[in-house]
Amino acid sequence: MAPRYSDPVTDPVAAIESSFAQLPEPMRHALKCALDAARAGSLAIGAVVSDNGRAIARGRNRLHETDAGDDPIAGTSLAHAEINALAKLRFRAHEDDDLELHTTLQPCLQCLGAIRLAPVRRVIVLAPDPLWIGVEKIRDATPFVASNWPRIRTLESSQWSVLALLSPTRHALSHPRLAALWRDALPTTSALARAVDLSVLGSGTVASRVADVWNDLTGCVDEVERLAELARRHQQDRNDDHSPATRQLDS
Repeated sequence: MAPRYSDPVTDPVAAIESSFAQLPEPMRHALKCALDAARAGSLAIGAVVSDNGRAIARGRNRLHETDAGDDPIAGTSLAHAEINALAKLRFRAHEDDDLELHTTLQPCLQCLGAIRLAPVRRVIVLAPDPLWIGVEKIRDATPFVASNWPRIRTLESSQWSVLALLSPTRHALSHPRLAALWRDALPTTSALARAVDLSVLGSGTVASRVADVWNDLTGCVDEVERLAELARRHQQDRNDDHSPATRQLDS
């Protein structure tokens, strides 16, 4: 009997699996870490450091956990996904490697500082963070900060970008100082985040876990892309090798 194959046209899970397969492999690992974080009660954020495409360190958000598991940090404000991934790199062991960091959410100021001090050459971001649009301006604070600044790029928005935002958005909406900012920047995504709790999506493959909310994610993609484009403008400005800070360092 001939083998049976799923038809992505008629099988929604197969279509989602096809979309997932189009993401860079390190980002797929980062998303799996993010969903594991959500299941454990932390924010659904994951990060992966790779060398020439091969994952060498993974980390996830563990803010609301006491057990660090295979990560170095849990239960403190330092327990961000990027910090946990970078903390697994031995000091000065990767200075000649071509390291790239994939993260499901735009790095905050804390994580961006850690990335700058690590031998990471490029950062690939799945989803923008309304709190940190323009944070890359810190590059020009001093010539030292500007030197060896990583190239940062936010991917074109997709349903996966919206998925990556749901847990951080849900978290932000519970804080009075953050809620208005997130609702103003991402009103449709904020409404969806209130309705969808990633911690109860169940187990199984990534595609099967998100199948029930996939169409809802689709309705938020354009909104997220508008914010992502704003983030890219700031990132491109700081990716320019001719910034004043870099020229000062080279002179």
